[in-house]
Amino acid sequence: MTPVPPRETLNGALMRRHNGARVLDAVRRRGPVSRALLVRETRLSAPTVSALVDDLLVRKKLLRLAGVGESTGGRRPVLIEFNAEYGYVAGVDLGSTTIRLALADLNGRIVARHHAPTPRRSRQAVVDALVAAIRTLLGKRQTSTGKLLAIGVGAPGMTDVDRGVVISAVNLRGWVNVPLREILEREFDVPVAVDNDVNMAALGEYWAGSAREARTFVFIALGAGVGAGLVVDGRLHRGTRWYAGEISHMQLDYRRWNEDFGEAGYLESHVGAAAIAALGERTLGTRRPAAGERTLPVHLFEAARQGDPEAQRAVEQLAVYLGTAVANVVTVLDPSLVVFGGGISHAGALLVEPVRRVVSRIVPNVPDLRISALGDEAQLHGALYTVLQVAEQGLYASC
Repeated sequence: MTPVPPRETLNGALMRRHNGARVLDAVRRRGPVSRALLVRETRLSAPTVSALVDDLLVRKKLLRLAGVGESTGGRRPVLIEFNAEYGYVAGVDLGSTTIRLALADLNGRIVARHHAPTPRRSRQAVVDALVAAIRTLLGKRQTSTGKLLAIGVGAPGMTDVDRGVVISAVNLRGWVNVPLREILEREFDVPVAVDNDVNMAALGEYWAGSAREARTFVFIALGAGVGAGLVVDGRLHRGTRWYAGEISHMQLDYRRWNEDFGEAGYLESHVGAAAIAALGERTLGTRRPAAGERTLPVHLFEAARQGDPEAQRAVEQLAVYLGTAVANVVTVLDPSLVVFGGGISHAGALLVEPVRRVVSRIVPNVPDLRISALGDEAQLHGALYTVLQVAEQGLYASC
């Protein structure tokens, strides 16, 4: 039978861990610092700070030397900084056609990238390709799996974040109730966070994009599918069944309430990429691009930008659908900002300005409307932001 440690030993260990976390936090906030500054910052005794710094420098390697500072009359102080290369986190944007990956140090600096095609054959083929892509990413930095601290994945479908299960990803064959977190944790033996890709994109904009100063905002992804990520008071709102933000099913015409729009839903059937491509074909007719040229949505927006009256009317039609949907969201959430991302958002002001006019006609509380600052990288940044927090929890727990 294992003996129970004395209570004072347990209390002492907890106190050292707590104080170590205080020192580590102070170093991360203040940058290269001296031991003397850490004493003032943490209000711990000089011997305690010195012992903790030595432990974090030599044994745990969470800190490293950063040269010497300016003298204030005596010996020049040795400076200490956070060792951001203590470990790495991997972010994954699992798209229906491409898997994008990035490896970042613990300051969030991206040190390696990789992308690979998403197989369309089967569920297992996608899983195998994902695992191989993560290993290739680590190889690009010559990083062993032992230096990998966490993995974050944005998946293209409804996701049970608590269990790490992709409930349904329409654009991935066979992806129903896929226990992705369990699969990757078994493969790499690190914590894994899995979320809907639009939620990840919203977090990416919140961390490093157009929504850095917003506390309550909506990110709307416009691509093959249409979805929204809702951030309320700085936190994602996912809903009771992980369905918050599935605006593709928003119904904007009460007369068609009984029609079946399938998995796409009413809104997506009007402003999704397939719908815009069909609109472009009807609008441009023989002027549509030949095979191998720009896609029909891009060509439609470009024609409108160059003054084609039929293309401009088509874009106005899209703006009515999208603007009405945005106004409906605004009446419920009252966000300060709406950010548009995804492929169709590349239309920029050509789409945003008519959408703003529609929204302002419907509601008085018009939010700021912006295009994503991160573009196709929003999901990847959100995945990194998510797992940096996971990794940090482990770091502070190990102090």
